[in-house]
Amino acid sequence: MKLRFAQKAVILRQQELLLVRKSDLDPNNPNRWELPGGGLNGDESLDDALRREVWEEVGLKVTPGRLVHMWEWDMRTTGEPVKVVAVARFCEVESGTVSRENNDAEDFLSDVRWVPLSSALDLPLISDQEYVVKEVVNFRA
Repeated sequence: MKLRFAQKAVILRQQELLLVRKSDLDPNNPNRWELPGGGLNGDESLDDALRREVWEEVGLKVTPGRLVHMWEWDMRTTGEPVKVVAVARFCEVESGTVSRENNDAEDFLSDVRWVPLSSALDLPLISDQEYVVKEVVNFRA
């Protein structure tokens, strides 16, 4: 079994949380919402990987901060099984405007949106991230 490490960014703006939506072509979680972020590549540092992923997915430059939550899941692939270990971290926005212009087609993203915390749990979230979003909502309540 392969092992991958991923990070997700918890980016808040007043009482809103930045979320991305998977497209209907996503093989694992079609049309589900999640936190922006992704996997570690090569010899990147943890902070650099999260900065890169957020820039690619939502067009923001961020400063990664403290840990919110850690979890794992098994990714469905056509090859060898993959276990993903992931963390969510608070991130502060340094600069930029929310945009999908840097998206990679392999991310299967169809939308990016600031979601009011009061309605974030009403969206069809990727099940592995429901707990993280709930923690953030309760933290900010």
